[in-house]
Amino acid sequence: MTFVSNLKAPNGRAGRLHNSSLIPGSHACERISLPRWRCARRRLVLLPRWRLELEPPRLETIIPNSAPESVERSTIRLAVPSKGDMHRQTLDLLRECGLEVDVRNPRQYRAGICNFPGVELWFQRPPDIVHKVKDGTLDVGVVGHDLVAEHNGDSRDVVALYDRLDFGVCRLGLGVPILWTDVCTVEDLRRRSETMPQPLRIVTKFPAQSQRFLQAAGLTRYALLYQDGALEAAVQLGSADCIIDLISSGVTLRENNLKELHGGTVLHSEMQLIGNRARLSADGLQAPDAKRLRAFVRELVERLDAHFAAREHFNVIANIRGESAGDVARRLGESTDLVGMDGPTISSVVPPRGVAHGMYAVGVVVKKTRLYPAMRQLRRVGGRGVCVLPVTFVFDGSAERWRRLCAELSISADEDDLPE
Repeated sequence: MTFVSNLKAPNGRAGRLHNSSLIPGSHACERISLPRWRCARRRLVLLPRWRLELEPPRLETIIPNSAPESVERSTIRLAVPSKGDMHRQTLDLLRECGLEVDVRNPRQYRAGICNFPGVELWFQRPPDIVHKVKDGTLDVGVVGHDLVAEHNGDSRDVVALYDRLDFGVCRLGLGVPILWTDVCTVEDLRRRSETMPQPLRIVTKFPAQSQRFLQAAGLTRYALLYQDGALEAAVQLGSADCIIDLISSGVTLRENNLKELHGGTVLHSEMQLIGNRARLSADGLQAPDAKRLRAFVRELVERLDAHFAAREHFNVIANIRGESAGDVARRLGESTDLVGMDGPTISSVVPPRGVAHGMYAVGVVVKKTRLYPAMRQLRRVGGRGVCVLPVTFVFDGSAERWRRLCAELSISADEDDLPE
Protein backbone atom coordinates (compact mmCIF):
# COMPACT_ATOMS: atom_id res chain seq x y z
CA MET A 1 0.00 0.00 0.00
CA THR A 2 1.58 3.29 -1.11
CA PHE A 3 1.04 6.28 1.19
CA VAL A 4 2.69 9.33 2.75
CA SER A 5 3.38 9.14 6.49
CA ASN A 6 4.77 11.49 9.13
CA LEU A 7 8.30 10.69 10.30
CA LYS A 8 10.12 11.91 13.39
CA ALA A 9 13.85 11.93 14.01
CA PRO A 10 15.25 11.01 17.44
CA ASN A 11 16.22 14.64 18.06
CA GLY A 12 12.64 15.76 17.50
CA ARG A 13 13.14 17.22 14.02
CA ALA A 14 10.45 16.21 11.58
CA GLY A 15 10.81 14.61 8.20
CA ARG A 16 8.49 12.93 5.69
CA LEU A 17 8.68 9.61 3.95
CA HIS A 18 7.13 9.61 0.48
CA ASN A 19 5.87 6.61 -1.50
CA SER A 20 6.84 4.02 1.07
CA SER A 21 5.65 0.59 -0.04
CA LEU A 22 4.62 -1.48 2.95
CA ILE A 23 3.11 -4.95 3.07
CA PRO A 24 -0.25 -4.72 4.90
CA GLY A 25 0.07 -6.20 8.37
CA SER A 26 3.87 -6.09 8.38
CA HIS A 27 5.77 -4.45 11.26
CA ALA A 28 9.22 -4.85 9.73
CA CYS A 29 9.54 -1.16 8.87
CA GLU A 30 9.43 0.40 12.33
CA ARG A 31 12.93 1.89 11.99
CA ILE A 32 14.38 2.98 8.67
CA SER A 33 17.17 5.24 7.44
CA LEU A 34 16.53 7.69 4.65
CA PRO A 35 18.28 10.70 3.16
CA ARG A 36 16.53 14.03 3.59
CA TRP A 37 16.35 16.33 0.61
CA ARG A 38 15.65 20.01 0.43
CA CYS A 39 15.74 22.62 -2.29
CA ALA A 40 18.46 25.28 -1.92
CA ARG A 41 19.31 27.80 -4.62
CA ARG A 42 17.54 25.77 -7.30
CA ARG A 43 19.51 22.60 -6.67
CA LEU A 44 18.95 19.52 -4.56
CA VAL A 45 21.17 19.21 -1.50
CA LEU A 46 21.54 15.89 0.33
CA LEU A 47 21.49 16.44 4.08
CA PRO A 48 22.97 13.97 6.60
CA ARG A 49 21.17 10.64 6.98
CA TRP A 50 18.93 10.38 10.04
CA ARG A 51 17.59 7.34 11.74
CA LEU A 52 13.84 7.88 11.55
CA GLU A 53 10.96 6.34 13.47
CA LEU A 54 7.57 5.78 11.91
CA GLU A 55 4.80 7.42 13.94
CA PRO A 56 1.58 5.47 14.63
CA PRO A 57 -0.73 5.66 11.60
CA ARG A 58 -3.23 8.47 11.57
CA LEU A 59 -6.95 7.73 11.67
CA GLU A 60 -7.38 8.48 8.00
CA THR A 61 -4.90 5.78 6.95
CA ILE A 62 -6.68 3.26 4.75
CA ILE A 63 -6.74 -0.24 6.19
CA PRO A 64 -6.76 -2.81 3.36
CA ASN A 65 -9.39 -5.54 3.16
CA SER A 66 -11.61 -3.76 5.67
CA ALA A 67 -15.31 -4.52 5.31
CA PRO A 68 -17.57 -1.59 4.47
CA GLU A 69 -20.06 -0.33 6.96
CA SER A 70 -23.52 -1.81 6.71
CA VAL A 71 -25.42 1.19 5.38
CA GLU A 72 -28.80 0.93 3.70
CA ARG A 73 -28.93 2.51 0.26
CA SER A 74 -31.85 3.80 -1.73
CA THR A 75 -30.20 2.84 -5.04
CA ILE A 76 -29.36 -0.53 -6.54
CA ARG A 77 -25.79 -0.99 -7.76
CA LEU A 78 -25.04 -3.10 -10.84
CA ALA A 79 -21.36 -3.47 -11.82
CA VAL A 80 -19.86 -4.37 -15.20
CA PRO A 81 -16.22 -4.63 -16.41
CA SER A 82 -14.70 -1.19 -16.89
CA LYS A 83 -12.93 -1.73 -20.22
CA GLY A 84 -12.04 -4.14 -22.98
CA ASP A 85 -14.12 -6.66 -24.90
CA MET A 86 -16.00 -7.76 -21.80
CA HIS A 87 -17.05 -4.14 -21.17
CA ARG A 88 -18.41 -3.71 -24.70
CA GLN A 89 -20.12 -7.09 -24.84
CA THR A 90 -21.75 -6.60 -21.45
CA LEU A 91 -23.18 -3.22 -22.44
CA ASP A 92 -24.39 -4.72 -25.74
CA LEU A 93 -26.15 -7.52 -23.85
CA LEU A 94 -27.84 -5.07 -21.48
CA ARG A 95 -29.06 -2.98 -24.43
CA GLU A 96 -30.35 -6.09 -26.22
CA CYS A 97 -32.29 -6.93 -23.06
CA GLY A 98 -33.92 -3.50 -23.08
CA LEU A 99 -31.76 -1.73 -20.47
CA GLU A 100 -30.99 1.72 -21.89
CA VAL A 101 -27.54 2.52 -20.53
CA ASP A 102 -26.81 6.25 -20.26
CA VAL A 103 -23.04 6.85 -20.38
CA ARG A 104 -22.63 10.62 -20.50
CA ASN A 105 -18.91 10.78 -19.73
CA PRO A 106 -16.59 7.88 -20.69
CA ARG A 107 -14.18 8.92 -17.91
CA GLN A 108 -16.75 8.44 -15.18
CA TYR A 109 -17.07 5.15 -13.32
CA ARG A 110 -20.81 5.48 -12.80
CA ALA A 111 -23.66 5.64 -15.29
CA GLY A 112 -27.43 5.46 -15.25
CA ILE A 113 -30.04 3.18 -16.77
CA CYS A 114 -32.78 5.33 -18.30
CA ASN A 115 -35.70 2.93 -17.80
CA PHE A 116 -34.52 1.94 -14.29
CA PRO A 117 -34.08 5.29 -12.48
CA GLY A 118 -33.24 3.65 -9.15
CA VAL A 119 -30.34 1.61 -10.55
CA GLU A 120 -26.72 2.76 -10.82
CA LEU A 121 -24.33 1.14 -13.29
CA TRP A 122 -20.73 0.99 -12.01
CA PHE A 123 -17.65 0.30 -14.15
CA GLN A 124 -15.15 -1.73 -12.13
CA ARG A 125 -12.14 -4.01 -12.54
CA PRO A 126 -13.42 -7.61 -12.79
CA PRO A 127 -11.65 -8.82 -9.60
CA ASP A 128 -13.07 -5.82 -7.73
CA ILE A 129 -16.57 -6.75 -8.87
CA VAL A 130 -16.29 -10.09 -7.09
CA HIS A 131 -14.88 -8.54 -3.90
CA LYS A 132 -17.44 -5.73 -3.78
CA VAL A 133 -20.41 -7.97 -4.48
CA LYS A 134 -19.11 -10.32 -1.82
CA ASP A 135 -18.93 -7.61 0.87
CA GLY A 136 -22.18 -5.92 -0.16
CA THR A 137 -20.75 -2.71 -1.60
CA LEU A 138 -22.34 -3.76 -4.90
CA ASP A 139 -25.62 -5.64 -5.23
CA VAL A 140 -25.23 -7.31 -8.62
CA GLY A 141 -22.34 -7.73 -11.06
CA VAL A 142 -21.35 -9.25 -14.40
CA VAL A 143 -18.02 -11.08 -14.23
CA GLY A 144 -16.31 -14.28 -15.36
CA HIS A 145 -16.77 -17.53 -13.45
CA ASP A 146 -12.97 -17.87 -13.24
CA LEU A 147 -12.73 -14.81 -11.00
CA VAL A 148 -15.71 -15.85 -8.89
CA ALA A 149 -14.11 -19.24 -8.28
CA GLU A 150 -10.74 -17.68 -7.45
CA HIS A 151 -11.83 -14.84 -5.17
CA ASN A 152 -15.01 -16.22 -3.63
CA GLY A 153 -13.75 -19.76 -3.14
CA ASP A 154 -16.05 -21.92 -1.04
CA SER A 155 -17.81 -18.91 0.47
CA ARG A 156 -21.57 -18.64 0.02
CA ASP A 157 -21.54 -14.83 0.09
CA VAL A 158 -21.83 -14.64 -3.71
CA VAL A 159 -24.68 -16.37 -5.55
CA ALA A 160 -24.83 -17.00 -9.31
CA LEU A 161 -28.03 -15.36 -10.55
CA TYR A 162 -27.45 -16.32 -14.20
CA ASP A 163 -24.55 -18.70 -14.68
CA ARG A 164 -24.09 -18.59 -18.47
CA LEU A 165 -24.35 -15.31 -20.39
CA ASP A 166 -23.00 -16.80 -23.63
CA PHE A 167 -19.87 -14.66 -23.99
CA GLY A 168 -16.40 -14.56 -22.48
CA VAL A 169 -16.18 -18.34 -22.91
CA CYS A 170 -12.73 -19.70 -22.06
CA ARG A 171 -10.93 -22.21 -19.86
CA LEU A 172 -8.21 -22.00 -17.24
CA GLY A 173 -5.53 -24.36 -18.51
CA LEU A 174 -1.94 -25.50 -18.11
CA GLY A 175 0.59 -24.53 -20.78
CA VAL A 176 4.15 -25.86 -21.15
CA PRO A 177 6.93 -25.24 -23.70
CA ILE A 178 6.49 -26.92 -27.08
CA LEU A 179 10.08 -28.16 -26.79
CA TRP A 180 8.99 -30.46 -23.95
CA THR A 181 8.15 -33.22 -26.40
CA ASP A 182 7.97 -35.80 -23.63
CA VAL A 183 5.25 -33.83 -21.79
CA CYS A 184 1.75 -34.13 -23.26
CA THR A 185 -0.37 -34.84 -20.18
CA VAL A 186 -0.49 -33.70 -16.57
CA GLU A 187 0.94 -37.06 -15.52
CA ASP A 188 3.90 -36.49 -17.86
CA LEU A 189 4.43 -33.12 -16.20
CA ARG A 190 4.37 -34.71 -12.76
CA ARG A 191 7.04 -37.23 -13.76
CA ARG A 192 9.20 -34.49 -15.28
CA SER A 193 8.91 -32.35 -12.14
CA GLU A 194 10.24 -35.25 -10.05
CA THR A 195 13.46 -35.32 -12.09
CA MET A 196 14.10 -31.57 -12.22
CA PRO A 197 16.90 -30.19 -10.02
CA GLN A 198 14.61 -27.47 -8.65
CA PRO A 199 10.83 -27.25 -8.08
CA LEU A 200 8.71 -26.65 -11.16
CA ARG A 201 8.04 -22.90 -11.46
CA ILE A 202 4.43 -22.22 -12.48
CA VAL A 203 3.30 -18.63 -13.04
CA THR A 204 -0.41 -17.77 -12.78
CA LYS A 205 -3.00 -15.14 -11.89
CA PHE A 206 -5.13 -17.77 -10.18
CA PRO A 207 -3.07 -19.20 -7.30
CA ALA A 208 -5.99 -20.63 -5.31
CA GLN A 209 -7.52 -22.58 -8.20
CA SER A 210 -4.08 -23.61 -9.47
CA GLN A 211 -3.00 -24.99 -6.11
CA ARG A 212 -6.19 -26.99 -5.76
CA PHE A 213 -5.78 -28.46 -9.25
CA LEU A 214 -2.09 -29.31 -8.86
CA GLN A 215 -2.63 -31.03 -5.53
CA ALA A 216 -5.48 -33.09 -6.99
CA ALA A 217 -3.19 -34.04 -9.91
CA GLY A 218 -0.53 -35.35 -7.52
CA LEU A 219 2.16 -32.73 -8.16
CA THR A 220 4.32 -32.00 -5.11
CA ARG A 221 7.55 -30.40 -6.40
CA TYR A 222 6.36 -27.03 -7.70
CA ALA A 223 6.36 -23.34 -6.79
CA LEU A 224 3.47 -21.06 -7.72
CA LEU A 225 4.46 -17.56 -8.87
CA TYR A 226 1.90 -14.75 -9.10
CA GLN A 227 2.14 -12.29 -11.98
CA ASP A 228 -0.18 -9.82 -13.73
CA GLY A 229 -0.17 -9.14 -17.42
CA ALA A 230 0.84 -11.51 -20.21
CA LEU A 231 2.10 -14.72 -18.64
CA GLU A 232 3.34 -16.33 -21.85
CA ALA A 233 6.45 -14.14 -21.87
CA ALA A 234 7.53 -15.41 -18.45
CA VAL A 235 8.55 -18.78 -19.90
CA GLN A 236 10.56 -17.23 -22.73
CA LEU A 237 12.25 -14.86 -20.27
CA GLY A 238 13.26 -17.80 -18.12
CA SER A 239 11.41 -16.66 -15.00
CA ALA A 240 8.97 -19.60 -15.13
CA ASP A 241 8.81 -23.14 -16.52
CA CYS A 242 5.10 -23.20 -17.41
CA ILE A 243 1.89 -21.22 -16.95
CA ILE A 244 -1.69 -21.64 -15.81
CA ASP A 245 -3.76 -19.03 -17.62
CA LEU A 246 -7.03 -18.42 -19.44
CA ILE A 247 -7.20 -20.02 -22.89
CA SER A 248 -9.79 -19.29 -25.58
CA SER A 249 -8.58 -20.63 -28.92
CA GLY A 250 -5.00 -21.52 -27.99
CA VAL A 251 -3.51 -19.26 -30.66
CA THR A 252 -1.68 -17.07 -28.13
CA LEU A 253 -0.09 -20.14 -26.58
CA ARG A 254 1.14 -21.44 -29.93
CA GLU A 255 2.44 -18.03 -31.02
CA ASN A 256 4.59 -18.00 -27.87
CA ASN A 257 5.92 -21.55 -28.31
CA LEU A 258 3.66 -23.09 -25.68
CA LYS A 259 1.19 -25.95 -25.83
CA GLU A 260 -1.82 -26.95 -23.76
CA LEU A 261 -1.66 -30.23 -21.87
CA HIS A 262 -4.28 -32.95 -22.17
CA GLY A 263 -6.18 -33.09 -18.92
CA GLY A 264 -4.73 -29.74 -17.92
CA THR A 265 -8.01 -27.81 -17.77
CA VAL A 266 -8.45 -26.33 -14.30
CA LEU A 267 -11.97 -25.01 -14.93
CA HIS A 268 -14.30 -23.76 -17.67
CA SER A 269 -15.38 -20.14 -17.49
CA GLU A 270 -18.04 -17.89 -18.95
CA MET A 271 -19.41 -14.48 -18.02
CA GLN A 272 -22.18 -14.70 -15.44
CA LEU A 273 -24.49 -12.53 -13.39
CA ILE A 274 -23.75 -12.66 -9.66
CA GLY A 275 -25.37 -11.12 -6.60
CA ASN A 276 -24.83 -10.65 -2.88
CA ARG A 277 -26.64 -13.50 -1.14
CA ALA A 278 -27.24 -11.65 2.12
CA ARG A 279 -28.83 -8.61 0.46
CA LEU A 280 -31.10 -10.82 -1.65
CA SER A 281 -32.09 -13.34 1.02
CA ALA A 282 -35.23 -13.24 3.14
CA ASP A 283 -33.42 -11.86 6.20
CA GLY A 284 -31.28 -9.40 4.22
CA LEU A 285 -32.52 -5.87 3.49
CA GLN A 286 -35.64 -4.49 5.07
CA ALA A 287 -38.70 -3.65 2.99
CA PRO A 288 -39.15 -1.74 0.74
CA ASP A 289 -35.43 -1.88 -0.22
CA ALA A 290 -35.43 -5.68 -0.29
CA LYS A 291 -38.50 -5.84 -2.52
CA ARG A 292 -37.06 -3.23 -4.87
CA LEU A 293 -33.77 -5.12 -5.22
CA ARG A 294 -35.45 -8.48 -5.71
CA ALA A 295 -37.89 -6.99 -8.22
CA PHE A 296 -34.99 -5.63 -10.28
CA VAL A 297 -33.08 -8.92 -10.13
CA ARG A 298 -36.17 -10.86 -11.13
CA GLU A 299 -36.84 -8.62 -14.12
CA LEU A 300 -33.20 -8.77 -15.20
CA VAL A 301 -33.11 -12.57 -14.94
CA GLU A 302 -36.38 -12.94 -16.86
CA ARG A 303 -35.24 -10.49 -19.54
CA LEU A 304 -32.04 -12.50 -20.00
CA ASP A 305 -33.99 -15.75 -20.23
CA ALA A 306 -36.42 -14.29 -22.76
CA HIS A 307 -33.62 -12.72 -24.80
CA PHE A 308 -31.64 -15.95 -25.10
CA ALA A 309 -34.78 -17.91 -25.98
CA ALA A 310 -35.67 -15.39 -28.69
CA ARG A 311 -32.24 -15.39 -30.34
CA GLU A 312 -32.88 -18.87 -31.73
CA HIS A 313 -36.23 -18.06 -33.38
CA PHE A 314 -37.85 -16.16 -36.25
CA ASN A 315 -41.46 -15.09 -36.62
CA VAL A 316 -42.64 -16.15 -40.09
CA ILE A 317 -45.81 -14.57 -41.55
CA ALA A 318 -47.49 -15.52 -44.83
CA ASN A 319 -50.82 -14.78 -46.56
CA ILE A 320 -52.91 -17.83 -47.56
CA ARG A 321 -56.27 -17.95 -49.40
CA GLY A 322 -58.98 -20.12 -47.87
CA GLU A 323 -62.71 -20.45 -47.33
CA SER A 324 -62.32 -19.92 -43.58
CA ALA A 325 -59.77 -19.83 -40.79
CA GLY A 326 -60.66 -23.45 -40.06
CA ASP A 327 -59.98 -24.42 -43.68
CA VAL A 328 -56.53 -22.80 -43.55
CA ALA A 329 -55.77 -24.50 -40.21
CA ARG A 330 -56.79 -27.90 -41.65
CA ARG A 331 -54.50 -27.49 -44.65
CA LEU A 332 -51.60 -26.46 -42.42
CA GLY A 333 -52.15 -29.46 -40.17
CA GLU A 334 -52.35 -31.93 -43.07
CA SER A 335 -49.47 -30.66 -45.18
CA THR A 336 -46.96 -29.10 -42.76
CA ASP A 337 -45.38 -29.62 -39.36
CA LEU A 338 -45.54 -25.91 -38.52
CA VAL A 339 -46.93 -25.79 -35.01
CA GLY A 340 -44.95 -22.84 -33.63
CA MET A 341 -44.81 -22.68 -29.85
CA ASP A 342 -48.49 -23.33 -29.13
CA GLY A 343 -49.82 -23.60 -32.67
CA PRO A 344 -49.92 -21.16 -35.63
CA THR A 345 -51.80 -17.87 -35.43
CA ILE A 346 -54.44 -17.44 -38.15
CA SER A 347 -56.20 -14.11 -38.61
CA SER A 348 -58.38 -12.59 -41.29
CA VAL A 349 -56.84 -10.10 -43.71
CA VAL A 350 -58.91 -7.06 -44.67
CA PRO A 351 -58.77 -7.10 -48.50
CA PRO A 352 -58.41 -3.99 -50.68
CA ARG A 353 -61.56 -2.50 -52.18
CA GLY A 354 -62.90 -4.64 -54.98
CA VAL A 355 -61.04 -7.79 -53.91
CA ALA A 356 -63.01 -10.81 -52.72
CA HIS A 357 -62.69 -12.01 -49.15
CA GLY A 358 -60.91 -15.21 -48.24
CA MET A 359 -57.34 -14.15 -47.40
CA TYR A 360 -55.79 -15.10 -44.06
CA ALA A 361 -52.48 -14.24 -42.42
CA VAL A 362 -50.64 -17.16 -40.86
CA GLY A 363 -47.98 -16.45 -38.26
CA VAL A 364 -45.71 -19.10 -36.80
CA VAL A 365 -42.53 -18.94 -34.69
CA VAL A 366 -39.83 -21.32 -35.94
CA LYS A 367 -36.23 -22.05 -35.01
CA LYS A 368 -33.67 -20.31 -37.18
CA THR A 369 -32.37 -23.65 -38.39
CA ARG A 370 -35.88 -24.44 -39.70
CA LEU A 371 -36.46 -21.17 -41.55
CA TYR A 372 -36.07 -22.34 -45.15
CA PRO A 373 -38.03 -25.62 -44.72
CA ALA A 374 -40.84 -23.61 -43.06
CA MET A 375 -40.96 -21.17 -45.98
CA ARG A 376 -41.20 -24.03 -48.50
CA GLN A 377 -44.02 -25.70 -46.55
CA LEU A 378 -45.99 -22.45 -46.50
CA ARG A 379 -45.56 -22.14 -50.26
CA ARG A 380 -46.97 -25.64 -50.76
CA VAL A 381 -50.25 -24.70 -49.06
CA GLY A 382 -50.58 -21.47 -51.06
CA GLY A 383 -48.60 -19.08 -48.91
CA ARG A 384 -47.26 -15.93 -50.51
CA GLY A 385 -45.67 -12.70 -49.38
CA VAL A 386 -43.70 -14.60 -46.74
CA CYS A 387 -42.16 -12.18 -44.22
CA VAL A 388 -39.50 -13.10 -41.66
CA LEU A 389 -39.23 -10.99 -38.52
CA PRO A 390 -36.73 -11.18 -35.66
CA VAL A 391 -38.03 -12.16 -32.23
CA THR A 392 -36.88 -9.90 -29.39
CA PHE A 393 -38.13 -11.77 -26.33
CA VAL A 394 -39.79 -15.10 -25.60
CA PHE A 395 -41.08 -15.16 -22.02
CA ASP A 396 -42.12 -18.53 -20.68
CA GLY A 397 -45.18 -18.96 -18.51
CA SER A 398 -43.55 -20.12 -15.29
CA ALA A 399 -40.33 -18.10 -14.75
CA GLU A 400 -38.64 -21.37 -13.85
CA ARG A 401 -35.12 -19.95 -13.41
CA TRP A 402 -36.38 -17.29 -11.00
CA ARG A 403 -38.29 -19.87 -8.97
CA ARG A 404 -35.18 -22.03 -8.62
CA LEU A 405 -33.23 -18.98 -7.49
CA CYS A 406 -35.91 -18.08 -4.94
CA ALA A 407 -35.74 -21.59 -3.51
CA GLU A 408 -31.97 -21.25 -3.08
CA LEU A 409 -32.31 -17.85 -1.39
CA SER A 410 -35.32 -18.89 0.73
CA ILE A 411 -37.48 -16.07 -0.59
CA SER A 412 -40.98 -16.04 -2.02
CA ALA A 413 -41.44 -16.38 -5.77
CA ASP A 414 -45.07 -15.20 -5.71
CA GLU A 415 -45.92 -12.31 -8.00
CA ASP A 416 -47.88 -10.51 -5.28
CA ASP A 417 -44.76 -10.20 -3.12
CA LEU A 418 -42.98 -8.02 -5.66
CA PRO A 419 -43.78 -4.43 -6.66
CA GLU A 420 -44.92 -3.77 -10.21
